[in-house]
Amino acid sequence: MVFVALLISIAVFVFLSYKRISPLIIAPIVTLLLAGIMGMNLTDTLLKGYMGLAADYVKLFFFIFLTGAVFAAIMHKTGAAASIAEGMIKVLGKKNVVLGVVLSTAVLTYGGVSLFIIFFIMYPMALVMHKEANITKKLIPGEIALGAFTFTMTTPGSPQVQNLVPMQFLGTPATAAFIPGWIAGLAMLVLGWLYLEYRKRASQKKGIGFEAHDEIVASDGKNLPGFIISILPPVLIIVLLNVFKINIIWSMAAGILIAIILMWKRVPSIDAWTKLLNDGALSAAPVLLNTAAIVGYAGAVRLLPQFPEIIAMIKGISVSPYYFPAISTGLVSGIAASSSGGLSVAYGAFTETFKGLGIPLEAVHRISSMAAGTIDSLPHCPAVINLLVVTKLTHNDAYLDIAVTTIIIPLIAVFAILVPLCMVMF
Repeated sequence: MVFVALLISIAVFVFLSYKRISPLIIAPIVTLLLAGIMGMNLTDTLLKGYMGLAADYVKLFFFIFLTGAVFAAIMHKTGAAASIAEGMIKVLGKKNVVLGVVLSTAVLTYGGVSLFIIFFIMYPMALVMHKEANITKKLIPGEIALGAFTFTMTTPGSPQVQNLVPMQFLGTPATAAFIPGWIAGLAMLVLGWLYLEYRKRASQKKGIGFEAHDEIVASDGKNLPGFIISILPPVLIIVLLNVFKINIIWSMAAGILIAIILMWKRVPSIDAWTKLLNDGALSAAPVLLNTAAIVGYAGAVRLLPQFPEIIAMIKGISVSPYYFPAISTGLVSGIAASSSGGLSVAYGAFTETFKGLGIPLEAVHRISSMAAGTIDSLPHCPAVINLLVVTKLTHNDAYLDIAVTTIIIPLIAVFAILVPLCMVMF
């Protein structure tokens, strides 16, 4: 019965997400639906289980979302992000616009811009790039998702939450399992790019070109900052986090400070800087709350009387110890519809099991981190919903590309590449 209840509640979650209802509304409704089917106390489920995990998520990641949003605002408003994208296009050429959008997104994401914020920066730039190459805008969500929700999110050295959660529980470095992690990450990039190129050519053969001319905003003629100046703040964040092992919050704060110093003259006044920083900080709130709202559903799942049995069943899966972190974390992230939320729940339930597997903790770190970024991208995933809202597209328009680039290809990379490599190298 518990699995039927979970399937029904998740199906309703997906259906309402397709209808573009806010996660802040959907998640509590679905939580109450699950509780009602299972005969649980509605008040306790909502206030203790649901709100308990949602509040814990906000507590854990508030400063990461805040600094990421402020950093994103600075990179966007000063033109630094556009400069990085323009530099990519100059190197790659208009024929490689798809790869240009993916790599521009990847540079910013790996450089510290929150993956929950990145589409606000990338979408306007991607629109212009697609217009110049006469490519349908419907590919943009898949391109941004590939650049932000896959290899840059979970590869060694990434400053994203999905690479940081295992560090908190295992005491491992951000660069854990560097070689196998990056081989799997590059496989995601290459396979995803080839798929999107195939989709681009297929649309061009049908005579489908750029269709969103009304969304292009005319340039105000402002010169962009130089590429080197623009890329210094993201590089600083990466170096501080991975070379000097400075906490992500302080690394992000340093990136914000150097970005303000380097871009100071690009904002006309102190009042304008104040508005920019305020707007950046405020933009973190809805994204953090949307994510916490959906993650809270997993808190309700934890209150299920059968939850210990579910955990015991997962623990009893008879597979190689190298595959266990991949399967367990992937399943929980799918239920939570969030890689960061799924990791938090999985480590809350399986940390001691992971430590007792008898395999190096660096391997556990990388496998669990990358596995969290597989079936988390279901239609009701908050990052997917936010991406589609920003790009003014529906699930019917673009979810296929998102699913292939962020679910199918990562599953191949984790189970067919990463885990076998870890088994050989550790």
